[in-house]
Amino acid sequence: MIRKLLLITAISLGMAFAQNPYESTEASQSTSAPAPVAPADDPAWNISIHPVSLVVMTALGLKTLFVTVERTVTPHTSVIIRPEVMYVSSDYYDIDEDDASFDMLALGIIGGFRYYVNPGHKGLYVEAELQFAHVGLDYDDDDVEASASANAFGPYVLVGWKFRTGRATFSIDLGVGYNIMSASAEGKNKDNAEEDAENLVSNGFGTDINLTFGLAF
Repeated sequence: MIRKLLLITAISLGMAFAQNPYESTEASQSTSAPAPVAPADDPAWNISIHPVSLVVMTALGLKTLFVTVERTVTPHTSVIIRPEVMYVSSDYYDIDEDDASFDMLALGIIGGFRYYVNPGHKGLYVEAELQFAHVGLDYDDDDVEASASANAFGPYVLVGWKFRTGRATFSIDLGVGYNIMSASAEGKNKDNAEEDAENLVSNGFGTDINLTFGLAF
């Protein structure tokens, strides 16, 4: 009798475990599923130059370098930072007077958040930016002997398109924004120098256009 009870108990336990041999495995897999991973072909970084500014402005005597650095955050989003430098000296214009000179230095820094409609950081995107620009001017000639500077700061919203083939990238975007500007000057005929500085930075509503070639990695 005892042997029969033990046999029935063993069979019952075996049937209970045999009804769904994968139940515990499925539960374990459902609770410990790996987190989504970004596609392998979605680079983490993209560094781009602005060829129009680099080639055209430099050819005109304005030594210019704009670089955009983009860092992936999610499959749809990224952050960007864009340092900008522009410099010109009177030496380029071959001013004959020994006591005449003109120098300009423009510095800018832009930070932004970019959202791509499609995953993979290519195609249509919308970007929100904060822009800061500083311009410094120095004049030393018979008419003007002064120094001037101007600062501008403001938000921008842009719409753009990014194309990527392999590691090479191309992008173009345009947008509008609003700047708050302040300027100051000192020296002889400083009003003229201050006006020049104000004209080199945006005050009020402004536009922004960017065309870039870059490398993703």
